[in-house]
Amino acid sequence: MVDWIRVREELLSGKPILVFDSISREAETDMVYYAGLIDHTKITRLRREAGGLICYVSGSLFRRKLGLSFLNEVFSKHPSYKELATKKPRYGDPPAFNIWVNHIETRTGISDMDKALTIKRLHYVADLVYKGFDVEALDVFYKEFYAPGHVPVLTSRGLANRRGHTELVTALAVILGLTPSMVIAEMLSEGVSLPREDAIRYARRNDLLYIDGFDIIVEAERRGFLND
Repeated sequence: MVDWIRVREELLSGKPILVFDSISREAETDMVYYAGLIDHTKITRLRREAGGLICYVSGSLFRRKLGLSFLNEVFSKHPSYKELATKKPRYGDPPAFNIWVNHIETRTGISDMDKALTIKRLHYVADLVYKGFDVEALDVFYKEFYAPGHVPVLTSRGLANRRGHTELVTALAVILGLTPSMVIAEMLSEGVSLPREDAIRYARRNDLLYIDGFDIIVEAERRGFLND
C-alpha cells in the first residue's frame, strides 16, 4: 500500500521518485521530480542517472487554457507529415507531446541550467493556470517562451483515455494536492530501457520511493481523478 503522505513529502523535499507504468505497456520506469523545485542539479541527475528524454508534464487544463494542441493532431493536417502522424507507437497510445520550448533568457536551451530555467517558468505558468489566473498565464507563456526549443511539453489525456507516464504523474500530482507540474525522464540501461528489477534495486540503494502505476490508477479511480 502506498503511503501518499510520504510520497508528497519526498517530492516536496526535492527528491525524485520512480514510477513504473505497466508490464503490458512500455514496462519502463521514469525518474520524476516536482517541477516547482527543479534546479540544474536535478536536471543533471535526470540526464546522468535516468538518461531518457527530459520532459515537462502538466494536465489537460494547462493544454486547454494555453490553446495548445497535440503534435500528432497538428501533423495529421499537414500534407507532408500526415502519413507519419497516423502511425502509433507499438503500445498503441497516441503521443502526449504538445510543443517543444525554450525560455527567452536561455543561451541555447540545451544546458542543464537552461533547461532548469525553462521548466521553472513553465511551472510558474502552470501555477497561474491552476489558480485560475488564465489571462496572466497566457501572457507569460506567449511572452517568455519560443518554439521549437529543447524542453518537450507533454499534457495528460486522462487515465480514462491513456495510461502512460504523462497521465500517471499528472494524476499523482492531483492525488497529492500539488499543481500538476512534473519533470520526467525514462531510466535507461545499456542499449535498452532499465529493467524493472534493476530500477527497484536503484531505488533501494538511493533510498527512493518506487511506485507502480497500477497503484496510482486505483487511487485516482477511487478519488474520481481519471479525467485529469
